Amino acid sequence: MAAVAAGLSACAPPWSVQSTFWQLWSSHLSLSPQAWRERIAAMHGLGFREIIIQWVGTSGGSQPWQLPASTLALIFDEAERLGMGLQLGLPYDERWWRQLDDPDDAALAAFLRAAQSQALAYAQASGATGRAAFRGWYIPYEIEQHSWAAPGRQSLLAQWLRALSDPLAQQTGRASAISTYHSKLPGALSLADLWSGLLDAVRLRPMLQDGVGVSGMAAYEALAPLHRMLLARRAPFDLVVELFEELPSERQDGTTFNARSADAARVRRQLLIARRYRAQSVIAFAADPWLIGPTPEAERLRREWPP
Repeated sequence: MAAVAAGLSACAPPWSVQSTFWQLWSSHLSLSPQAWRERIAAMHGLGFREIIIQWVGTSGGSQPWQLPASTLALIFDEAERLGMGLQLGLPYDERWWRQLDDPDDAALAAFLRAAQSQALAYAQASGATGRAAFRGWYIPYEIEQHSWAAPGRQSLLAQWLRALSDPLAQQTGRASAISTYHSKLPGALSLADLWSGLLDAVRLRPMLQDGVGVSGMAAYEALAPLHRMLLARRAPFDLVVELFEELPSERQDGTTFNARSADAARVRRQLLIARRYRAQSVIAFAADPWLIGPTPEAERLRREWPP
């Protein structure tokens, strides 16, 4: 990793993709302070000037964890030294998708209240908003249209997001961000209609996942109605460009994910679309591991970055 950082000097050219997600897992906790610094320096060397940490910890699964305050301080210190910004993802409850599959709306409401309480408690106690690099909160849940088709659930979602985002906006003075994507599962509700209702009720900044890593370039067609709606109402939004391609999995039940870094030609096509998308920011998902990882595919994409 030190060699990667050294090979990507600070003279890397300015580029339209200046933000990247960083999806942390419990395995990251074993990194040495130097290894944390090297990864941040590698992202900076590739031209990224903002990191969106997807979440600071997870709960509800078999191995709950949380980023230690000392490690978070190190990340902020290094970002500030390099002149980078940090959006910070709140704690994530891994029961999210299982809960959405449960038809019991009362159970879902109880889960949402617990997730909200955990997130707001962290936001109050973390001290992150006082750091120079802090650029706002990221709500680490993905919104798609299939799970919220019932009118009662749409109301529940709007109420929860408002109860979560309003205190965060009061704390920071800015709207929190949350990701969204188009589900291929059938349903009567469109993603554009879902978001039209949400934006009537809640101050949020949607991050549109382009979906190309899983579905190919045709994924932009499914996003088109949402994109048109956001432009028509002049709503701020970001576009997330996926730098991976999903590979066939040994299991077909959706419980495993197998992927590799995308080739530069496909990423180039994505970025040509992104330049015309009129998003406030284009975000890579994600420099680590799909650009700075040790695989041959990551090395090839890194050599051609920006494509």
